[in-house]
Amino acid sequence: MDEDRGPLRWNVERRLNFIELRLYWEGRINRPDLVRFFGISVPQASQDLARYDQIAPNNLLYDKTAKTYVAGPDFRPVLIKPSAEAYFAQLRSLASGGLGPGDSWIGRPPTFARVPRLQRHYDPEVLRRLVRCIREKEELEVNYLSFSEDKTARRVIAPHALGFDGQRWHVRAFCFRAFSFRDFVISRLSELGKEYKTRASASWDLEWTEPIEMQLAANPRLPPKMRSAIEADYGMQRGSVLVRTSVCSSYYLESQLNLDLDADSIAPKRLQLVLLNRGEVAERRAEIRRRMEDLIRDAAPGIAA
Repeated sequence: MDEDRGPLRWNVERRLNFIELRLYWEGRINRPDLVRFFGISVPQASQDLARYDQIAPNNLLYDKTAKTYVAGPDFRPVLIKPSAEAYFAQLRSLASGGLGPGDSWIGRPPTFARVPRLQRHYDPEVLRRLVRCIREKEELEVNYLSFSEDKTARRVIAPHALGFDGQRWHVRAFCFRAFSFRDFVISRLSELGKEYKTRASASWDLEWTEPIEMQLAANPRLPPKMRSAIEADYGMQRGSVLVRTSVCSSYYLESQLNLDLDADSIAPKRLQLVLLNRGEVAERRAEIRRRMEDLIRDAAPGIAA
């Protein structure tokens, strides 16, 4: 909120934002909406609506017939920055059970459906221990089941972050066995040992901290009309869009978009995007990998088991 409106308590600001969200997305709000969502009294809800009317004159009108407050014809948001992604995120959370019907600022969600996703099993105790290690800068011994090995192997890892690739959660950690930073799928971790102050530093993980730019464009093998549609989908300017992410996340993005597969063997409709600066991406990755390995090598005497 703007500073010239004076300082407001955080919970009051939340309620005013809630009023504007409901007006923007649903065109209406009433006192019971505030009472149910925030657990406040009816008089307090009335005060909040009156305060919002002072902050944003003409945004809020009372419809005597419907007995509810509605958005005025000249409604303009002054407290929030409307976000389609935030709205979709609420719908996804409602669909997954992450939010209950009464926990979302969407009061009347539209009918929607989502493609079912196979749910991985995440042990909350494992996650709790990993989060503690990240927060306290600790390392611990774990069992891990990797695709590259026939059975679980004991490793010592120093977690420093969590990651999500669009399909599953992993923990980013220094692995003392591989002597490098790796992503460990959380659902494959088990038998966690005792935590100790770590000898590794998250600052060495340049693949996590260093950015990389990937220039994407519609597949030139597609018909012109389909290329135009894809360019509109991603808001491309002059036929391409520049995506900035971390080096380690760039591998997941490449896989997610099938950019790591042989383009000639995939139908253009299944491979709608192409990577224009593949050479630059490869050079950047190699550079960051070398710098990271140098950092770890220099620190090796101090972190040897």
